[in-house]
Amino acid sequence: MVRAWLALALVAGAGAYGLATARPAQAAQTVEVGLTSMNPAVATSSSGTLALSGQLTVPSGQKHEDVIVQLAFAEIQLRSEMDQSAETGPNEQQLFGVQDVLGDIGAGTHPWNLSASLADMGLSPDHVYALDVQVWSDGTSLLGVLRTYLPYKIGSGQSLAPTQLTVLAPVTAPVPLDGYSEPVSGASYQELTQDSLIQQMGESGSLYQLLAKSAQLPKGTVSWVVDPDLLSAAAQIAEGYVVAKPGASGDAVGPDTGNADDWLKEAKAVLAGPNSELWQLPSTDPDLGSLSHATPAEAQRLLSAAAAQSTTAGAVKTATGADPRGLLAFPADGQANAQTLKLAQSVDPTAVVVDSDSTGLSVPDDSYTPTGRASANGHNDLAVADSALDAIMDGDPADADYSGSGSNTTVLAGQRLLAQTALIGLEKPEQGRSVMLALPRSSATAAKDMGVLDYLRDAPWLKPAGLSALLQQTPDKAASTGSATRAASVSDTDLGSAQLNQVLALDSQLQLYQSILSSSAAAADGFTEAVLRTVSTGWRGQRSAWADFQSTVSSRLASQMGQVYLIPKSDLTLSGTSGSIPFTVVNHLPHSVNLGLDIDTNRTGLHVTQPPVRTFAPGSTTVEVKVTAEAPGANVVVTAYLVNSSGRHYGSATSGGSRSLQVTVTSIGFVALLLFAGSAALLVFAVGLRIYRGRRGSRRTPETQPGD
Repeated sequence: MVRAWLALALVAGAGAYGLATARPAQAAQTVEVGLTSMNPAVATSSSGTLALSGQLTVPSGQKHEDVIVQLAFAEIQLRSEMDQSAETGPNEQQLFGVQDVLGDIGAGTHPWNLSASLADMGLSPDHVYALDVQVWSDGTSLLGVLRTYLPYKIGSGQSLAPTQLTVLAPVTAPVPLDGYSEPVSGASYQELTQDSLIQQMGESGSLYQLLAKSAQLPKGTVSWVVDPDLLSAAAQIAEGYVVAKPGASGDAVGPDTGNADDWLKEAKAVLAGPNSELWQLPSTDPDLGSLSHATPAEAQRLLSAAAAQSTTAGAVKTATGADPRGLLAFPADGQANAQTLKLAQSVDPTAVVVDSDSTGLSVPDDSYTPTGRASANGHNDLAVADSALDAIMDGDPADADYSGSGSNTTVLAGQRLLAQTALIGLEKPEQGRSVMLALPRSSATAAKDMGVLDYLRDAPWLKPAGLSALLQQTPDKAASTGSATRAASVSDTDLGSAQLNQVLALDSQLQLYQSILSSSAAAADGFTEAVLRTVSTGWRGQRSAWADFQSTVSSRLASQMGQVYLIPKSDLTLSGTSGSIPFTVVNHLPHSVNLGLDIDTNRTGLHVTQPPVRTFAPGSTTVEVKVTAEAPGANVVVTAYLVNSSGRHYGSATSGGSRSLQVTVTSIGFVALLLFAGSAALLVFAVGLRIYRGRRGSRRTPETQPGD
């Protein structure tokens, strides 16, 4: 213990508070440092005390002597300096008089507490400070360090124009409704491939917490962007549902549906609140990044269907009672390239939400943070989220090192958010700007995210603003964007080529199914939305769940399409050179369908009159196909295919979409065959009659004549 105090005294020099000293040689850090509390979050006065507490975690098998926890601080002038770690940062002012002497410690966790007078620290107004909690052994070996931040008297020493901050919060989740309705006890229930969505809607679930926890925030802090399909699905689930049992016949009836109903009530109260803005995504939140790998025509068809569903179904209005302000296109994590932007703008959105590191939005020398508005592809519709602010809510890498050491991650993220936004305001204090923070799409961290945003109430240099206020701003003339690129970490999670091909093949089957339906109302079988859900952004990172869902939708759609088929045919003999072949079409759907027959033969010589497309009501209908043979004595294989109005084959041979039979053409005409049959019958009758008479005469007794 004495060795530690002597070493620190030598480094301190003249006083209890040393200034701008060089750091002693550092050993490999072996102790994890965690921060659990910090007060105040923002220092607004020189009076008072800065208090920090946390814990040390010493790995098993280790023991350290003369351990002291000490505080150091350094001024942060630029946002880029926050990318530096505690080990590589600038020289610090070490507060040798602010210590917690732990002495000799072994493996396990050990609490620590530090308290420093703000007046004695000599801080300057309008500055942000990095605070390093350092753990020393023997006064010479640095065992571990943790960094956090403290804004000090921001706006008190100069005129500071408030920064408008828009917080965009997505309300999305993968919807596992597969389009099939299961009849149970006389009722029909929607089928889910898994019940995770139900759990998320429960009071302890992430979707519920996302909305409920927002009530603690200052009014107008959050602008919501919701997937209309999620609201629509919740309404369907609230009426009852079943959960498919993979690998088993039948479904399991779901538990109480109160979760969905309660979540809808919370959604109506929060999303339609007078102090919040409500926006919508294209229905099912299609994955623009994955679709950029498809052909433009394929991608456009899916996107157009999703956008049309949003604008015409009115799910947001129905669920919340409020009209959304507009349609947003929002690629995953705001990452976009030229193709992704083109797809995004094809749905005619009010704005395209992108991230600043994807578009390269910046000013020369990065001297300040520009307003989050930009142009691309000839469109002035980009709403640009600040990548550094976004990273805070997604587990900033700079704080990740402390997450496993017992730290309160909300405290770390909250202090980082305060420091980042204060530095934005101080970059150009006379010029107010508008910046945006986009929360992660996943609601898994909803409770923590809302807790971090609650720190904003301590930031007088910020002014909460809705997305509409940001969109009213014009792009900074000094700012520019580079070539839009997508981060590898995001593009690597796109649907693979095999997965994308499965989606496109499924969509092709859906188009075929829709093409035979006789009325548009009949298309509302749930499969349109189910197929769109297979390319939802929400499935990213859930490959196994996606595969189960896609497979189930494909199976259910194939089963639905298989309700229309041709009955198998036996081989047929055609007497003469003309006749007809009857084919029976069965329609087990509850509505009429429009289909035709495409007749094919395996050889020439048999001419077929192709029947036109017609409407088939529910039930069985026989179609007579006229055929004419050029010559008798032929054996021809005839195959009938069900086709839609454009001639595309419907179904497969295994599902009854086609039937084949062999037709034998005889050399005798039908009338001749009748005459031949009649003559043969008459001859047989005559011969039989003669035999009968002969036998009858032979049995008769002859009469006796005189003289015999």
